[in-house]
Amino acid sequence: MQALAKEALAQHEPTEIGLMCKYLGVSRAAYYKWLNRRPSQREIEDQAIVDYIRKLEEAHHYIFGVKRLVAYVNKETDFHVSHGKIRRLMKKHHIVASILVAKHDRKAEHKEFILGNKLLMANTKHDFHPDQPNQVWVTDCSELRYGIKNIGKIRVSAIKDLYDHSVISWRIEQTETSTLVTDTFHAALKANNGVKPAIIHSDQGSSYTSGQYNTALAGSGVTHSMSRPGTPGDNSPMESLWSHMKTEYFDFERPLSLKEITDLVADFMDWYNNSRRQTTLNGMTPVEYRNHAVKKIA
Repeated sequence: MQALAKEALAQHEPTEIGLMCKYLGVSRAAYYKWLNRRPSQREIEDQAIVDYIRKLEEAHHYIFGVKRLVAYVNKETDFHVSHGKIRRLMKKHHIVASILVAKHDRKAEHKEFILGNKLLMANTKHDFHPDQPNQVWVTDCSELRYGIKNIGKIRVSAIKDLYDHSVISWRIEQTETSTLVTDTFHAALKANNGVKPAIIHSDQGSSYTSGQYNTALAGSGVTHSMSRPGTPGDNSPMESLWSHMKTEYFDFERPLSLKEITDLVADFMDWYNNSRRQTTLNGMTPVEYRNHAVKKIA
C-alpha cells in the first residue's frame, strides 16, 4: 500500500498532493508521516502468523478453526497466541474455516440409568475421561463410499483409547461382521503389546452383540460396555472420530478404487494419530499425549 502511494506521489505535483489531502480531510504532514511509516514489530509478527495459518489452511482445505489454529501456532512456531488474537486475525484477513461447528442443545434430556452402559454415571453424564491409557477403549464401524457414482462401499472398524484419543487399530471389509470387529480387537491387543483395557465400549449392533465378539472379550478378561438403544451420544467419542474423518478428509477426496480408498484411510489414521493437534490434549497429537503419559507412569 505504501509502495503504491510513493509511486503515486512521484507522479503528482506538490499542489495536487495538497488538494488530495484537503479533499480527504488530512494534513499534508500527516500524509507524509503515514507514507514514510515503518510497520511495527507487532504488525510484522501478525503478518508472519497470518502467512503461517493461511498456508496451513490451504494445505488442509480450511478445516481448522480458532482453537486448532492456536494449538498449531503455539506448538509449531516461535509465536504464542491467544484465541482472541487468532480470531481477530482471521476476521481481519477474511480467513474462514470450511467446517461449521454444530450448535448443541445443552439441556440434555435425563434418561434412565442402564447398567449395561459402564460409562454412564448416575447423573446421566458420561465418564469419557479416564486418567490413564488403556483403561477404556471405544469402538465402532462407519461406512465410506468410492468409485464412479460412489457405487462401491466399505465398512471401517476402529478402536480408540479414550485417554489420549489415539486410534489403536482399524480394519476394513466390504460389510460389517462379527469377524471384522473381532479382528479389530485382536489387532488392537497386538498393536498395544498385549496390554488390554479394563472396558471396551460399543453400540448394540449385531456384530458387537455376537457370540464371537463377546467370547473374544471374555477370553481376554475385558468388560463389555454398550450404548443404550437409539442413543448415539453414548458413544460420541467414536462419532467424533468418524465426523473428523469425513468432514476434514474424505469430503475432499474422490477415491475410485478399493485400493485407493484403503490407502486414504491409512493416510487419515496416520495423520489423526501423529499430526492432528487437539485442544483437549493441551495442543498435542494423540501419539504425543500418549508418549507423555507413558513417561510419567515410568
